[in-house]
Amino acid sequence: MAAEVIPCGLYPDCSMTLMLFSDVENATEIRKSVMSGEFEAALLKTSMILEPFQVIVAANRAIHLQRVNKMMTKNVHSEVLFSLSPSKNISDSFRKFGVADSETSIFVVIVNDTDGATCQAVRNKVKGQITDINEVGKYSDLPTIKKVYKISDTELSASNPVEAIVSRIASKDIVTV
Repeated sequence: MAAEVIPCGLYPDCSMTLMLFSDVENATEIRKSVMSGEFEAALLKTSMILEPFQVIVAANRAIHLQRVNKMMTKNVHSEVLFSLSPSKNISDSFRKFGVADSETSIFVVIVNDTDGATCQAVRNKVKGQITDINEVGKYSDLPTIKKVYKISDTELSASNPVEAIVSRIASKDIVTV
């Protein structure tokens, strides 16, 4: 299964590469590689992702904020992670949505990997299986997601969880949950 490259809806010259890894044995090493600058990528906690669409929305938001010089974090990859969170607290966002050392599955986002070098570096580093990104729901923790995003059962009677999450990502600057 190959990585999926998705064009950015707002900026045709931008793209995002999405990868899902399962049976990961070296999350600590991968996280340290990103933190040391060996390669740039967003490493997301799969338990907080229901569908790839929510990541695509967050990545589009991060790319837009980068283009208009309104990012709250240091780079577009950390902005993807921050954009996923309903909180405006950066460290809280990283703690809830970023990969922990104990993770056995990781959702990776790479912005503008035009030559595929970063994607290859990630694949070479990860000791695990690349999996179809649409399988991310297998690793989701819906009760925790509902709690973090403050999604009520009443809200779910009118929409599904992904719609609720995406609306929070889109309105983050306006409304804080």
